[in-house]
Amino acid sequence: MYAFSDDFSRAAQAAFDAQFASFASLCDWQRDAAWASMAALTAVSNELLTIQQPQELLQFAAEHGAQAMDRAQAFGREATEMALNKPLFR
Repeated sequence: MYAFSDDFSRAAQAAFDAQFASFASLCDWQRDAAWASMAALTAVSNELLTIQQPQELLQFAAEHGAQAMDRAQAFGREATEMALNKPLFR
């Protein structure tokens, strides 16, 4: 009975370590995505402050709206790929 308990403890520890590593990589990925988002937001806000004409504002909104959608779609693809390839809490 002791051997079974000892083997079970090692298996449980290995499963916990794998889950923790998966969770840590997910947290790292989310942190990197947040930093990239903040950098993009800072660049866009600085550019927004230089707009003087209404036509420039419309052009700015159209360009940056499309870029924001592209970033959101890329984030979704990466999140889906990570969820399908990483066994998080399984």
